[in-house]
Amino acid sequence: MARASRTSKSMLALLLGATLTQLLRSGPGNDFVQPTRREAAAAAAAALLAAAGAPGAADARAPTISVFGFGSGMSDAYSQNDNPTNPYSQFSDGTNAVYKLTQDILDKKKAELAKGLDAIQAAPGFIQAKNPMKLNSCLRGVAFYIKSDMEAISKGLNEDRSNAAFAKAREVAQKLGELGAHGRAKNWPQCDKDYAEVQSLISEWKQMVAF
Repeated sequence: MARASRTSKSMLALLLGATLTQLLRSGPGNDFVQPTRREAAAAAAAALLAAAGAPGAADARAPTISVFGFGSGMSDAYSQNDNPTNPYSQFSDGTNAVYKLTQDILDKKKAELAKGLDAIQAAPGFIQAKNPMKLNSCLRGVAFYIKSDMEAISKGLNEDRSNAAFAKAREVAQKLGELGAHGRAKNWPQCDKDYAEVQSLISEWKQMVAF
């Protein structure tokens, strides 16, 4: 990789020399265009030097992806919201965060969560009917909000992400993701188990936060 980088830079240097020679070459009757040629030469030099200093394809970091919500790739919306560096994000870990939870926000999240938890109760019917499309639609519409609301309620106004309730909220979100994945795979027996575990985890979480 290093040898290829040196070779590329050498070739660019040769190209730069040839370009400057062509642009700066003057002949009889061409003196009046010299400033324009020099400006073009300077622009060409700047462009070539910038290209020489840019990282090559071999040095670039390959993008990562996740499939069906599993993995650490940036295509996973949940992963993107975990400990972001943006201080203006509501999903910040609290360090230098501009966004702060208030009691009014928490009350709204509690109401939103109650609706989300009611919505996923339709899942057993879709599992019994072996309908992956409707099961996926049911979960996709509320899974993110359930995770977000449960985490916010678990943190509370003191923004504590280290408590057991916050960890339990993460377990609920993970199990919902597994339920969705098994539904798309049409693994209905596992879906039944996943849904039962989801409800069990939610019950444990409710006791922790007195929801």
